[in-house]
Amino acid sequence: MRNRFVFTSSALLLALHAFGCGASPEGDTTNPSGEVSTPAPSPAPGVPTPVAEPEPEGTPEPVPSQTEVPAAPAPTAPPEDTPAPAPSGVDGFGVTMLYPTKPGGEAWELAENATADKRFDPQGTITRNADGSWKMKSTKVRMSAFPASGYDAKQIPTYDRDVLASRGYMQAANDWKNIEMTGFVKVNAVNNNQDNFAWYARGGKHNDNHSGCEGSSYKGGLHYDGRVRWEKETWHVSYDQAPYKPAASALKGRWVGFKAVMHNVPGANGGEAVKLELYLNDNADKVTWKKVYDLTDDGKWGGDAQHCGGSVGAMPITWGGPIATFRWDNASDVDFKWLSVREIQP
Repeated sequence: MRNRFVFTSSALLLALHAFGCGASPEGDTTNPSGEVSTPAPSPAPGVPTPVAEPEPEGTPEPVPSQTEVPAAPAPTAPPEDTPAPAPSGVDGFGVTMLYPTKPGGEAWELAENATADKRFDPQGTITRNADGSWKMKSTKVRMSAFPASGYDAKQIPTYDRDVLASRGYMQAANDWKNIEMTGFVKVNAVNNNQDNFAWYARGGKHNDNHSGCEGSSYKGGLHYDGRVRWEKETWHVSYDQAPYKPAASALKGRWVGFKAVMHNVPGANGGEAVKLELYLNDNADKVTWKKVYDLTDDGKWGGDAQHCGGSVGAMPITWGGPIATFRWDNASDVDFKWLSVREIQP
């Protein structure tokens, strides 16, 4: 009887010791202060532990082109993503028109026999290529397109800028004013890769006659290295340039399409401003046009119109002129095709 009591007591003591001193399977969940702490969960097998990403650095400022020429204060420029207008059909060459031709307005296209076209003056020798395009071999090119009334300096009664702005034209009411100029070109040989093509209008002959006042224009430029910009020529020779913008890779050896659009829009205080747009068809498919420049001359862009009688030096060139010109320099071998000038209905 005594042995049974000793055995039972010993067993009881061993059980109490195991209960008080044994470790919990979950580990000790108390901290020194006695508060309960929740352990961090172990990651699931095969799932990586997330790592905090560093804060993004600021976007570096773009480095200006080494060839960019400092420009005078530019006119108002809308955001870069301004969409191109919806296509309005195709011209006689099957090239997409961005703005519709004005009903009853002026229009010209490069003729099948361009050398016999009285409304076209290449001012140099052009020859036909096997593919139907044309070739010009000159380092100074000024190819002129005229409205149906032609060009006659004797029919220009005045070059006074205020008078021209008031009546809206230089020679006749059908002068080139609100227009879409289009041309496709391929540079085969170039002497200076920083020179350019320039489609321009809103004036007549660019020479020193009449103190240069016939030579007004807006010039849309596409440089052989792929840059673009607009220039304002208040008279010949008085230029203001908008800043360069990149538009394409170098042009040599490939066809590209280029459009310059200019049209009057309402300006401040009831006056007129001029909207200037450039478009590029980089793959020359006639269809895929991208707007690469868009600005408005609202009367705050350079200019010294007082030289030609203007009351405001920076006045926009709101009048039309009898000559639209396809120009390039320092490219000794250029092929061209599908040239056109159309009076548009914006």
